[in-house]
This record gives sequence, structure tokens and C-alpha cells, in this order.
Amino acid sequence: SPDGRRRRSASPAARHGAGRPPRRAEEPEALPPAGAIFRGRVVSIRPFGAFVALDGYRKHGLVHISQLAPRRVESVEEVLTEGQDVWVKVLPSEDPAKVSLSLRQVDQSTGADLGDEAPRRGRRNEAEAEDGAPRNADGSFAWGKLEPLERGGPEEEEEEEAAPKQQPNFARTGKLAEASNTVNGVVLKSAEPSDAAKPTKHWRLYVFKGKEALEPYHIHRQSSYLLGRERRVVDLPLDHPSCSGQHAVLQFRLTAKSDTGKLVRPYLMDLGSTNGSFINGEKIEPEKYVELLPQDVLRFGYSSREYVIINADV
Repeated sequence: SPDGRRRRSASPAARHGAGRPPRRAEEPEALPPAGAIFRGRVVSIRPFGAFVALDGYRKHGLVHISQLAPRRVESVEEVLTEGQDVWVKVLPSEDPAKVSLSLRQVDQSTGADLGDEAPRRGRRNEAEAEDGAPRNADGSFAWGKLEPLERGGPEEEEEEEAAPKQQPNFARTGKLAEASNTVNGVVLKSAEPSDAAKPTKHWRLYVFKGKEALEPYHIHRQSSYLLGRERRVVDLPLDHPSCSGQHAVLQFRLTAKSDTGKLVRPYLMDLGSTNGSFINGEKIEPEKYVELLPQDVLRFGYSSREYVIINADV
């Protein structure tokens, strides 16, 4: 140094910050408890619902379009506007990182809890009887009561003993159908029903990863779309490890309606996947077609991606 004195170099411990107080680990973000009612403000409106900021919490909650009112809502803008103050109730959620809210379960004038007394949106599935035939609660046909048969005398017993031997069965084994339902060496788990039809409306499947909107799918160009991880055969890939190779199928079907004639409606069927398929957070029964309504939110397995079906012609 200019004054001839040597400067003392810092010790290795001082250079690495020894003696400083240890950094505190970040605490997990607090979330509102399920069942609690809060005052909030609408910060964003999407086709499938609205995001609401809650007083005292940083994380925004989602009010799905089905939780806006006790009636069917075609558009979120019918009920809410950005910046509007509302009362909301926190709903239980399977994903601890998400906050699900309900508007219809709270009195908007007083903030009182109304409970979940609103009627559920009706769905049609393939088990419904459109022909008026009597059915059981599970959708199966209600057959008449079985009565024991009255056996006849010795003559009928002799006729039974003289019955011909079983003949060879030359009925179809299904192998030919299996071969015709094979794509790229993979046997498909589903075959299109007899009422399959190409849609007449311009349907879209919007994809959201959290709050990020991804490229939408145009799903009006063919009658069915296979979803899953097996990219050799699927139309819409699901790459999450919890999804199955052939997870579900989105099928358009020609159905009859009394007032407007025949319409082509979208249906979803889970193909017996390992971790299931969900519509608006509800797990659907596998291997049964369930009708999809505009603005329904689809989720597959444990993937966080959400798929919103929209009719672009409306």
C-alpha cells in the first residue's frame, strides 16, 4: 500500500458470510379455510369463470361458472363485471394449491351462508331412456318379476331328455372387428357408435396451464378425438405421467331433440383410465358417455391442465 502498511485480508469465514444470521426459510403461503365466507373483488373474467381477490390473502380464488348462480349461466358477464365486490364461500378442493369459491352459496346482500341447495345442472348419458321404457335407478331396464316355472308331467321330461346335442358355434369371435380397429399396430379401446357424426358447430377446446392460456384445439373437423399418452394413435396428447395411454375419447353424436330436430352434441367417455377423468371437478363413471355442455372444464388424471370446451358459434 502507499503508506507501507500491509492490509489484513479477510478470513475465509468472513468472506463466506460467517457470523451473519441464517436466512429464514420461506413460509408456505396461507390459504383461506374451506367453508369460510369472505368479501372479495373480481379481478379477472374468463369463459369458464372469474378470479376473485380475497381480503387478507394474496392468492386469487376461482369461481367456476357453475357456482355463479342457482340457475344455468351462459356467460360469466351475465352475473359479474371486473372490479365488482362480492361475497364468496371457500369450497373444499382436491388440489391444496388452488382456491375454489362459490357465489351462489352466499346471500350477496347479507353475506349469509345459503348452503349448497342449488339444483345441479342436468346431464344426459347413454343410460337415460328416451323411449319411455321403465328403468331402474342405475339406468338398467326394469324387467318384470320372475316367477317359478311350473314343470309338466313325464311327457315334458322326455322331451327335455331328447333335446339335440349342442351344435358347433360359427358366430363371430370379434377378431375381425379387432383387426379393423387397429391403428399403427395398436388396438383402440373405443369404437365409434352408430350415431357418430361430424359436428355442425365450430367447437373449440381451450387449454389452460394455471393462468397461462395455451394454443386451443379446433375439434370440429372429425367426429371423435382420442386423448392419452400413446402418441401413435391419439389425436389430443396428454403427456402427464398420471394419464393413461388411451385415457378418454371425445365423441360427437347425432341425437334427437323434439323442438329443433336433430343436433350433434359432444360427449366424453373415460376409457377405464387409471386415475380417471373429471368434468367441473367431478369424476365421471368410466366407459359411459357423458354429455358435455358449453364452458365445461375437463381435467385428466392428476394433471393441472384444464380444458374448457366452447361453442365458437354462440
